[in-house]
Amino acid sequence: TEPFQEIPFDGIMGLGFKDLSMGDGFNIVDDLQTRANVPGGNGQFSFYVTDGEDSEVTFGGYRSERLASDIIWAPVKVESWWQVAIDDITFNNMPKGLCNGQCQVAVDTGTSMLAGPSELVDKLSAMVNAKEDCSNFNELPNLGFQIGNTVLNLRP
Repeated sequence: TEPFQEIPFDGIMGLGFKDLSMGDGFNIVDDLQTRANVPGGNGQFSFYVTDGEDSEVTFGGYRSERLASDIIWAPVKVESWWQVAIDDITFNNMPKGLCNGQCQVAVDTGTSMLAGPSELVDKLSAMVNAKEDCSNFNELPNLGFQIGNTVLNLRP
């Protein structure tokens, strides 16, 4: 059925908020909560994503044996995206003073790229100074997102 009849898989199981869904019956999180079918009754779900073995989604909490670090809890600021506030952007754990308490990010397991306001992206690009031919790849910093006293880093 629409919109998936022309693609070689059954569809996309989105775990976003209902306003981003295509209509009733397209939001599994709302459907499970409405029917009180989320295990544990807490409405939580978590992801384990890996290149080395099967990735998984867990409904009703998380599997502690899958944790790579402590859980960082952040309140959702905009209930449309999984949008949370960050305190700053860091390079190699050093805050860059780019946010002034104003930065927010959308946490999305279905997105593999970073995007942001042009002015901020231009500043970051100039600060990172990545060469177009990647010749300075080994000198690039970890890019971090600071939430409280914790920095969540992405390696180059």
